[in-house]
Amino acid sequence: MLNKVFNLYKTAYSGLARSSWYLSLVLLVNRSGTMVLPFMTIYCTQHLHFTIAEAGIVMSMFGFGSLAGAFLGGKLTDRYGFYDVQFGALLIGGILFLILGFQQNLVGVCINSFILS
Repeated sequence: MLNKVFNLYKTAYSGLARSSWYLSLVLLVNRSGTMVLPFMTIYCTQHLHFTIAEAGIVMSMFGFGSLAGAFLGGKLTDRYGFYDVQFGALLIGGILFLILGFQQNLVGVCINSFILS
């Protein structure tokens, strides 16, 4: 049964270029990094000792950043191409996740969350 499903997927996606597979793998790793989002409010309230309202503000900043980033990403892709924009976003996103761990105050976490998303 599983072999049949595997062969179906293999047949459907076998025509993709190697670069598409690499991009898919990198995006999978990047999306795995967003696993921190469900735990962001717990981190803010228990480790940084923010109130629930302040943790909500941090998550709102992440949401607003996502909206702005989708618009900006489209504009940058039109100007520089998809490869450069995706490569830059992955690189900068990883760095910003590391920086986020060093932020201690509400303003710093909000700004970092906005830019990160």
